[in-house]
Parts: sequence; C-alpha cells; structure tokens
Amino acid sequence: MHSTARSTTTNAEGGARLLELIQMRLVSESIHVVAQLGVADLLADGPKSIEQLAKATGADVTSLGRVLRALARFGVFSQDAAGQFALGHLGEFLKRDVPGSLHPAALFFGGETGASTIQLLLDCVRTGESATHKLDGSKPLFEWLQGDPERTKLFHSVMTSFSTLHLTGVLEVYDFSRAKKIVDVGGGHGKIISEILKKSPEMRGVLFDLPHAREGGQRAITQAGLHDRCEVISGDFFVSVPTGADAYLLSRVIHDWDDKKTITILKNVRTAIVPHGRLILLEMMLRPEGKGVYPILSDLNMLLLTGGCERTEDEYRGLYRAAGFELTKTVATKAPTGTTVIEGKPI
Repeated sequence: MHSTARSTTTNAEGGARLLELIQMRLVSESIHVVAQLGVADLLADGPKSIEQLAKATGADVTSLGRVLRALARFGVFSQDAAGQFALGHLGEFLKRDVPGSLHPAALFFGGETGASTIQLLLDCVRTGESATHKLDGSKPLFEWLQGDPERTKLFHSVMTSFSTLHLTGVLEVYDFSRAKKIVDVGGGHGKIISEILKKSPEMRGVLFDLPHAREGGQRAITQAGLHDRCEVISGDFFVSVPTGADAYLLSRVIHDWDDKKTITILKNVRTAIVPHGRLILLEMMLRPEGKGVYPILSDLNMLLLTGGCERTEDEYRGLYRAAGFELTKTVATKAPTGTTVIEGKPI
C-alpha cells in the first residue's frame, strides 16, 4: 500500500518536472520581453513598484507584473513584501552596460527571430539542415545575418558578450605569451585577442574576420590602445588566413561548421602557420562525465542555426589529424560555459 503510494507520488513528480521543461520556452521568451522593455536598466538604481515599471515601459501593469513574478522564481528578479521588484543575481546580466551583458543575447534568441528558427527544429532533425537554410533561400547563417544590418550588429554584440563568459579562466590556465605573433581567426570585434595582447605586451596580433566585422574590430582594437600592435585584416578563412604567425587562435569558430568545412579551415591554418607554431581552439568540449548543461544546449543551438556541432576530444583529435595537426593537449577552464583550450601542433 505504502509502496504504491510512493510510486504514484514519484510518477506525479516526474510528470510535473517534464511539464515544467515543456513550458520552459516561456521563461526564455519572458527574458526576451523584459530585455526589450529595458526593465533591468530601470532597476539598476534600486527597487521599483510594478506601477512605476509599467509607466516607464508603456506596458500593462498586471501583465508585466505576472512576467516579473515568474522570472523572480528563477533569480532574474526578486519581489519584496511590499510588492516592489528588484534585480536578482541573474538579472544583473540583463543590464546593457555591464561587462559580459547578456542583454543582446536575450534580444537575439527571442522574439520574432527566435520563434522563426526554433519552430524549424523538427525539420532540422529530419533533414540535417540548419533553420537559416530554410528561412532565406538556403543561405547559411552568416549570409542570412548580413541581409539585415541591425541583425548583424546585434549578432556581433552577442558574440562579444559571449567572449567575456567563454574567456573566464582561460588566461589563468593557458600561457599565450610563448607566441611572438598570434592570429585570431574569425575573431569578430576582437574581445579575446585584446585581452591576450594586454597580458602579453611583447606579442603582436592580427584580428581576422569577414569584411562586415572590420569596422567594429578596428574600433575595439583602437579603444583598447592596441592599434600599434594588432592589425585588422578582412578575408575568408575558407580561402586563406594571414600567414607567418606562430599561434593561430579560433574561439567558438569550429563548432559553427560540419567536419568537411572544419577541415578546410584548419588546412588553411596549416598552410599559414610556421613549422613550430601552435593551433589553439577555445571550444565547449563535450566530456563523458557530462558536467554542465550549457555545452549540450549549445550543441542543439548549432544544430538549429549553423549546421555545426559541439565535439568530444576524440572528434577534435580526428579533425586535427585530417588537417595536418597533432592534438597535443586539452586544458579545462573554470568558465561556466565549459570552455576548453584545445592545442595542436603541425605534423
């Protein structure tokens, strides 16, 4: 009798948990809504009533209150006994002007763009094609982005904010200073190469990406005071990369592409690198112990948006070998996203 009761309770708890997961997209969309309304910035100077927030955002009082109440359960906001709302420990990252702000990510992955892609996940699973191929005449993600300047600008903001999270702990566990010259391949607006060059004052660098990233990259390098040590070059890494460096860095680049395209990129690096150089990837390696949820979710995001994937150490070892490199070591970091340094040398 008691055993049956426990079994029924356990089954009900399991069903309730699954139901929560089914409805979880409402959480991400609610985060998009408050990011669009700028609620976190309104709360930056302290708690406010829902009436104050609704007036400032032009939102309905009752509806906005329900969204904030739901997000308070997840630590994005908090609500006191008087009913006023304040930023929770997660909500701090929704402010626009803080290091590592995820405000751009909340905008990019939600709303109309997010809905138009996530609804195609079933098609992606059935066909193996990315959602962006289906959205805009079989164009890959990066061509799709360039079709809308505002979308491209937002995407680069997302990548810069991601760089802050992904770089956490990397400079503490891996020594870049052995290189005299480093090329950041697909480096976007230069957040990562800027931090590396600041820590290694004798090193010179090249920030390399597609032409649409050049202006933002040049501006970021100049603002970092590195214009005399870091050249900004535009190009296509499927064709070639700048030659003659002894370190080539690719941060969250390889996971965007399938194996065939990845090998093409790495072979171009192999052609450009000096004989004693190092290939350095910063990626969210999938590990057997399965620690952390984000790498697995990122893998699904790659399935949806790019046609790429996250990979295991053995899979990276095979890619390196196919491109003319030997994988020499992997170094885990304390980055909450599961960033791993994957080093290789030319064979």
